Amino acid sequence: MAGGGGGGDGDYGLQIAPMLDVMFVLLLFFMVMAGKQVKEAELGVQVPGASQASSTAKTPVTIRVGPEGVVTFNDSPVDGREDHEMPKLRGRLKALIDASADQSVIIRPNDKAPYQRVIDVLNACASERVKNLTFGG
Repeated sequence: MAGGGGGGDGDYGLQIAPMLDVMFVLLLFFMVMAGKQVKEAELGVQVPGASQASSTAKTPVTIRVGPEGVVTFNDSPVDGREDHEMPKLRGRLKALIDASADQSVIIRPNDKAPYQRVIDVLNACASERVKNLTFGG
């Protein structure tokens, strides 16, 4: 008996169940990996010419928050840790944004800086309408 289970002559024939198990595992693998595939898209970016690059290139402003809560604006201290309103920082940011509305500002807090102090810096930037704001390490 070629396909039977109890023939006794040792010929078991084609076993379809293990083949289906392997096919289902492969199908599952390819379905999961297809879902994790990153789709790339083209961004519509216009690169400025050589004449525009020299006139619009601005050095970003760096605001650091030290571990004691001292805030520095381009490495010069502006406000102490007691003043939550930060009038000196707000004044410098206002002058900066009035001169150039698209000026970029980088906030670099220390790992041990108080979180409330970083929030105070963010509030000062928001009140002076800073649009290009990033965090640096």
